[in-house]
Amino acid sequence: MRQKFLIISIMVALLLCGGAFAYAWSTASTEIGAAASGGNLATAEAALDQPDWESVLPATVAVETLRPNAAGDITDIFKQFPNSGEHWDKVAEAEADDFSTYVYTNKTDYERDLYNIADSSVGTGTINRVTVYFRFSGEDDGGVGYAKALVKTYGAIYQGSEETQIGKTFDTRSYEWTTNPNTGVAWTWTEINALQIGIDLKISGKYAYCTQVYAEVEYETGAAPEIRGEVPTGDLFLITPNANYTGDLLVKVYLTNVDALKKAYVYLNIKLYLEDSAEASQTPSYQLLSLDNGVATFNLDNYAGVTKTLSVIGGSYSVISDNFYDWAQGWSVTPEFYCRVTQR
Repeated sequence: MRQKFLIISIMVALLLCGGAFAYAWSTASTEIGAAASGGNLATAEAALDQPDWESVLPATVAVETLRPNAAGDITDIFKQFPNSGEHWDKVAEAEADDFSTYVYTNKTDYERDLYNIADSSVGTGTINRVTVYFRFSGEDDGGVGYAKALVKTYGAIYQGSEETQIGKTFDTRSYEWTTNPNTGVAWTWTEINALQIGIDLKISGKYAYCTQVYAEVEYETGAAPEIRGEVPTGDLFLITPNANYTGDLLVKVYLTNVDALKKAYVYLNIKLYLEDSAEASQTPSYQLLSLDNGVATFNLDNYAGVTKTLSVIGGSYSVISDNFYDWAQGWSVTPEFYCRVTQR
């Protein structure tokens, strides 16, 4: 579910010389000394202290799988194979073993098993849904197997929709509860630890089989941020001139993945600051880079030999929803920047 994410992509301009340089010297320039001939006007390198764009993302979704570990309140399905042990251990394997271990019935009315499951090892985060999976089969004679997922919570049993499987071939089906069916609100971890899961099973024919039952708990690993907020701050580029150049420079920063950003953001306004630029002494001292303008421009006057840092110092954003399932396919929350330095 969460797609691309989280690695900041900084694109440094590559011109003429084929290296990570924003501009190459022109050998016709009268400002070039012999030692600098064929060198580079300036470099624009990605800074280490990049903004943490991951902080804009909604909470990460994770899944915990919980399997039967003991008999539940009901063990009514006709038989098990092998005969030794208990029903719950015939359906508890992590990798389905199909006809190696299973419970089965020859009854045309539903029979029921419930199983206790292991307590959660997570215990924190908002629970989005509980899904019960079951793997079942009909019979070779064309018999139809019928099955329903079950949960038992607060002493009441709730059924999923009826599923059918024709022939002696196992298939996995499921049913999900996005809220606790007893309370009508989001599941709690206490309810998960008290939960029993199970299966209703019947046949139209000779036998119906079930080889696996388990639950998946989907939860959010942290609190989702606000839909609107302040952009993360940090350094983007370190701009260093050639030691032999002492003239004026023009620095442009482009936002290169606007289309992908618009699939996640309603708006994104990034305040860029270049130390010792002409703009740094003005009010405001920053240039605003947005989804609408796509470029910010800075001027460095009489630039001589000292590395200057171009940074994100603030700004604001609004995302489409606090659930990235609502965002358009191909979205990104991570701006990609291209820095170009030229002689002015």
